[in-house]
Amino acid sequence: MWALAPWDNDEAADWYGDFMKQTKFREAWLEGISADPGDSPGVVRAAGALFLMLGRVYVWPIETLGDDLERAISALSLITQCDEYKESPELIEQIELEIGELKSRRKSKTSAAPTVVQSKGKPWWRFW
Repeated sequence: MWALAPWDNDEAADWYGDFMKQTKFREAWLEGISADPGDSPGVVRAAGALFLMLGRVYVWPIETLGDDLERAISALSLITQCDEYKESPELIEQIELEIGELKSRRKSKTSAAPTVVQSKGKPWWRFW
């Protein structure tokens, strides 16, 4: 164990890798995150939520983590432009916080720490 999160140990990291391969989780996720944001914004956001929860080192397949992070950021950005979602400023604000959290996970080109996303209260994706 190298930290306190549930995925921060060899046994868990191996299990997550096996889980992703056995269930074809990422393939199903790709279908959701690639859905047409104009026709299925709820599906795209649901896939984005899965990435918020699971899109991290030791959980998500490392060989696609960076590309999938960018894919999630782009897809969530597109749904903020949907007419249906534009009707709710609160919803747009929430999705922008989700995008900000994902952007904070980008590998920094400098040694500076990533930007911390600020929100009112605890974001829904902060379980621990």
